[in-house]
Amino acid sequence: MDTGKKRRKRAVALTIIVSVLLLLAFIFVYYASYETYITNEEDITVQHFTEMATSGKALVLINVDRLRDSAKNTASMLTFLRADRTTLSDYFTQQLPNAGARAAIITTEDGTSVYDGAGSFHLSHHTTDEYSALIQEEIPYSAAFAATARQATATGDCVISDLQDCGDDGGHFCTAIPLTLKDGRKAVLTLIYPQSVLNELMDSVPSSDTTRLCIMDSYGNFVATQTMKEPWVTPGQFVLDSETTDRLTTVTALSDQKQYVAYAKSIGVNDWYVLYVMPKTVLDAQTQAGSNRIHLFGTACLLFGVLIFGAGLYKNRIRYYRLKLFKQKFRIATLQSARAAFEYDKKRDSLCLISECEHIHLPKPSLNLSELAACVHPADRPLYGQAVIELRRDGTTSTTLRAIHFAEEDAYRWYHITATRLTDKGEGKALTIGTLEDIDEREKERLILAEKATKDCLTGLCNRAETEEIVRKRLAGLGPDDHSAFAIIDLDNFKNINDEYGHECGDRALLFFAEKLRATFRFGDVIGRLGGDEFIVYMTLTSDKEIIKRRMKELMDSLEMHRSDDAELPPITCSVGCCIASRGDSFEDLYKSADAALYESKACGKGHATMA
Repeated sequence: MDTGKKRRKRAVALTIIVSVLLLLAFIFVYYASYETYITNEEDITVQHFTEMATSGKALVLINVDRLRDSAKNTASMLTFLRADRTTLSDYFTQQLPNAGARAAIITTEDGTSVYDGAGSFHLSHHTTDEYSALIQEEIPYSAAFAATARQATATGDCVISDLQDCGDDGGHFCTAIPLTLKDGRKAVLTLIYPQSVLNELMDSVPSSDTTRLCIMDSYGNFVATQTMKEPWVTPGQFVLDSETTDRLTTVTALSDQKQYVAYAKSIGVNDWYVLYVMPKTVLDAQTQAGSNRIHLFGTACLLFGVLIFGAGLYKNRIRYYRLKLFKQKFRIATLQSARAAFEYDKKRDSLCLISECEHIHLPKPSLNLSELAACVHPADRPLYGQAVIELRRDGTTSTTLRAIHFAEEDAYRWYHITATRLTDKGEGKALTIGTLEDIDEREKERLILAEKATKDCLTGLCNRAETEEIVRKRLAGLGPDDHSAFAIIDLDNFKNINDEYGHECGDRALLFFAEKLRATFRFGDVIGRLGGDEFIVYMTLTSDKEIIKRRMKELMDSLEMHRSDDAELPPITCSVGCCIASRGDSFEDLYKSADAALYESKACGKGHATMA
């Protein structure tokens, strides 16, 4: 009895010593964390401002590239059109709304065509010296962009102008790109955009009432701003110089002398900068709020630790009894269900059921880990081994696998296994308890549904999403010298089959074509239906064009051989567009290239295969 009291006193004393040490460690970590927060305050602020300015710059550059691409696309189409009033007016009537431009100007050495975006079109012939006067008369605000057109002619590339004040019409900017008209004349296409295009871009950036993100030039003029209820950032308020960019700066407003924290980042277009600004009072308040949260969190953690310590002392006294009660409840809860509870004794390497159910029985009263592994399906034994490792490392595990000999029939069934490691009080003997649940019917149903989700419901081929995912994985696995073939195959005149013979015949035609695809290509090739009469074939590790052409010819020849039960099917042909895939190619690039080749096959009269 005395020995027991001494043991308990020693345990209490040890607990108190450990608690004091933990308290001292907590105080040390708390103040170290607070000091670290204060020390790194400026770094955190710089990182936030840098990320916001960088994201704003990226968004602007993406939009600038989009405007350049739109100008290039518009210019490329003009090279195929006749430069007369009707043709150009019809083209710009459709193209300008898509491009988001307000007006368009085509400048040549002998004439200028002007479309004002509201249906008014002008076609004039004049000398270069008359250019400014003519534009000033027909579209007054476009005269400011004559220099941009000349710059595009000089550089031979697409040029974006600075923002120009066009009077009552507000600010505008333009893109100018040189081109060659269909009749051989050199020209410059100028697309004029309102400032609202850039303002809408800024509005798409997430912001708050205490920050502003805008575009401005080095003179302090705003190119674009966010639309806010309280526009406290005004033009001319901040003036940037070369020392202000790419660093955090505290500036004083010219209007009200208030201090602001700003970060400016050069965009690389004209002299534009992305400016992210916040009132210094707001930043100081946020910093103070962070310090207050640290103090509050530290106090809460200390109180919580005291509560946990007291609760731990109490729970440690009744842990053994609660463990026995838990095991008893566990046995009762699983008695009449599809779940059995088990116990594993590590010292004896023995696993036995502690609450059996009607459908789960061990082959013998107890099993060791090797005997248990022998019951697991060979394909699932790696999962079993991983579960054992997790249990030893983390004290808990959960896995789903197939096993045999746990039911009346000698067949593999699906089971879900969960296990938790426990330690008995006193001897320190390690025990593990867990559950074994029969989920065979549910798992088989899930696997069937998963397969349906990846297969085309009519042909049984991979559906569009599954095809794209598999092809992307194959592309990512290509080596530097590996190549594959990517083909888009389209049934010719499939709409006519549906219209003349009915949709049932059309479905049979698709099934017939899917069978021919499976028979023609290898087991390792990817065959999928994108939708309608469009199919994709990815020929793994194939680059010989002769082999590819021969395989496509085999497919087309096989379409002429109908089965006896498909005698009523009309003649079926297909067109093929194919390209070679290499390391670094994306699914979208291959699809675009193969689709262009398919277009050529269709143009040749269909029933052809074209290599890109």
